[in-house]
Amino acid sequence: MAQIHRGTNTLMGKANRNLAAGVGCLVLVVVFFYMLFIERMVVTSWYFLLPIMAALLGSGYYVRRGIIFRFGARGETVGLAHALNLPDDYHVFTNLKICYQNYCQEADLIIVGIKGVYVVEVKNHNGKIVGDGEAAIWTQHKIGRGGGRYSKEMPNPIKQVRGQVYKLSKLFKENGINVWVDGIVLFTNEAVNVHINSNQTGTPVLHPTKRLNQHILTHNNRQYLNKNLVSKVVEILNQVKD
Repeated sequence: MAQIHRGTNTLMGKANRNLAAGVGCLVLVVVFFYMLFIERMVVTSWYFLLPIMAALLGSGYYVRRGIIFRFGARGETVGLAHALNLPDDYHVFTNLKICYQNYCQEADLIIVGIKGVYVVEVKNHNGKIVGDGEAAIWTQHKIGRGGGRYSKEMPNPIKQVRGQVYKLSKLFKENGINVWVDGIVLFTNEAVNVHINSNQTGTPVLHPTKRLNQHILTHNNRQYLNKNLVSKVVEILNQVKD
């Protein structure tokens, strides 16, 4: 099993904060209706209802956002489980913030081992994902609980992971080592169907049938790392994590 270096899962933190805010708004609504119908509170103006309506809408908004963030965090957990199946001499960093020239991105997974350095952008979307590797936006087609079909746009994760790869490469160069960094996009949801033209981008798009650990172990990387270089890379990433 690979060695894990855990960062702070910001998606789970966002999920918990949004769910707490949603529950707080709902409590306000419940208290209002208790006062209105049980305690027979007298409402002298309809303006009094505005804060309660806002709290009701806020409850729905924050709970939905919390569920979305928690769904994403669950995908990162699945991606981590795939990565941990790598051999013992591999290192897996989670939720590492990479900064260059005052612009930061959070990498879901960074994997370091003899086969090289990989930055993995994890997505837990379901439905049918279509798009082009060079396009700014992809489209997600889904079927709702009621059977209705709908579509929504999502940012191209290939471009996201490219930015992370660039920043990480610059970080290594600033610390005196020249290491090739590969990017990977990983869809973890079993209910996803990915149709992406990514052959010309050089960034593989994996889904549940294409396991992350299998790809890394069989991929012909541009640079293999010896133990000394692996140790240097791990040392730099640990400094960033701390």
